[in-house]
Amino acid sequence: MVDVTDPHFLQLLRIISPSKRNIYYTQMYHVNAIINREQKLDRLCGPPEENTVVQIGGTEPEAMAQATKILQSAGFPEVNINVGCPSSRVQAGSFGAVLMKTPERVHEILKSISNIGVTIPITVKCRIGVDEYDSYEYLCEFLEAITNQTPVQHIIVHARKAWLKGLSPEENRRIPPLDYSRVYRLRQDFPHLKLTINGGIETVEQTREHLKTVHGVMLGRKIRENPMFLDTLDRGTYL
Repeated sequence: MVDVTDPHFLQLLRIISPSKRNIYYTQMYHVNAIINREQKLDRLCGPPEENTVVQIGGTEPEAMAQATKILQSAGFPEVNINVGCPSSRVQAGSFGAVLMKTPERVHEILKSISNIGVTIPITVKCRIGVDEYDSYEYLCEFLEAITNQTPVQHIIVHARKAWLKGLSPEENRRIPPLDYSRVYRLRQDFPHLKLTINGGIETVEQTREHLKTVHGVMLGRKIRENPMFLDTLDRGTYL
């Protein structure tokens, strides 16, 4: 989450929950920030902890590949490509959720990352749809396109569509209706992919229920509003 999961907040979460089973995602960084601050990545992203994933955004395949290679060389164990952020500023840069409308560009980005010699895991975070591109069939076509002959084996799905006009990023996190069943269908139709579900998850009970079907659960707003819930979640999930 931009302006939330900075290195200081992630360090706080590690103090609350030292469990290595939790995976912490940085805020989204534009690829130019990674490329232009290569010598200051510790300050930008924090140290390359074994359970830290750096999330990046961009639209140019060569730059995305270069930034990912830099992060790999710095010791980060995984990179996540954000194609789910609906903010107007991100849209203006032609990345984030708007990229869900052009799966061929996402595929090109992922192939460029693979071709440059990146070997760490590359994941994608998306929505269940964007604007009028919101059918289950389109979502399946999107996933087929971006995982075909690319290194992606893990998708994080926010179980809401993104409305790119008329809603703020905060409104996009709560106004579009949740559809967890659509993510569950993906689990059936893409058994070879690891799936993590995101969106509106606020209790230990919800988390445990989702984990009966999908591989992982991502929480954002709940942890932002109450970081100590992470300890409650650990006790209710792992113990």
